[in-house]
Amino acid sequence: METGSRKKRVTTEGFLGIFIIIILVGLYFTAGGTQGFFSIQNIMTVLRMFSALFIASIGMTMIIITGNIDISVGAVVSVIAVVMAAISLTGAGIAVFLPVGMIVGGILCAINAFLMTKFNIPSLVITLATMQIFNGALLWAVDGSLYGLGPNWTWFSFEAIFFNYVPLYVIIVAVLLVASLLFFKYSRFIKRLYAIGNNVQGARYAGINVEKTLIIAYFIAGVLLAFSSVIFATFGTRVTTTVGNLFEMRVIAAVIVGGTSALGGSGKIYGTALGALLLSIISPALVHLGINTFWMDFFLGTIIVIAVIFSALKNIDFKSNFSKIAKKEANS
Repeated sequence: METGSRKKRVTTEGFLGIFIIIILVGLYFTAGGTQGFFSIQNIMTVLRMFSALFIASIGMTMIIITGNIDISVGAVVSVIAVVMAAISLTGAGIAVFLPVGMIVGGILCAINAFLMTKFNIPSLVITLATMQIFNGALLWAVDGSLYGLGPNWTWFSFEAIFFNYVPLYVIIVAVLLVASLLFFKYSRFIKRLYAIGNNVQGARYAGINVEKTLIIAYFIAGVLLAFSSVIFATFGTRVTTTVGNLFEMRVIAAVIVGGTSALGGSGKIYGTALGALLLSIISPALVHLGINTFWMDFFLGTIIVIAVIFSALKNIDFKSNFSKIAKKEANS
């Protein structure tokens, strides 16, 4: 029989939510209020950054939950952008080049998972290698950039707006947020990912096809990257081969900051959403506070380190509690 009352702990996601509110309140009073950081134009910028980052982070959350990673994300985003831009030069619209981009992204990320599982190569190693391959192939195939892209390309960023203020990508990210929340809560597939992240061998004993599950997870992540790519790339009439450079760092940071364990086995999609929101706020906040944006990398690295340390401490605490419970059960 338990004695005393249970202490309610604020979760990682709860701390993050409170932290974001504090930052936003502080920015209201220090960064120009509704004429500065909270101007309509800046809010649209933050929403655009959040949309691209969160959509990519959905897939990365699935991958990191399994105890793996994909650092080729930025290179895949660049490949998708260049492929879609090339198709748009033929006069095709988003109804044609976006589905092609989804297929390309899915295939490239699935290749990562196939090589990883087929040859038992650590995900960090294989995705580092494919990142170099994808970037090298782009530089070989395209001379720096594709330019002269027409209205069929920029339509998504500048004309696909509802009610005079709401961009189409905001509606897409809202739909994906709700869908991902339901998917993570009720899907058996997600439960398999958690099982793999907690104990790969145990997952196999439970009848889970680990290799197939990982390939599907990576494929889904790649498909989602097409949406992030189109949000980034259609904001101008020129697409460079480096459009996705270092994007993987922001995606990984959003997931880890959002409370997903870097070791796998735990994580929540609403935490990832909060992590993506925090990272989307930082860069515009620095601009409105008059701080050089070169500090963005410093803040990003610091946030990742703090989040990883917190995740490690939480994992140690979990193992300690698990050991105590197991010992108690063995003695009873």
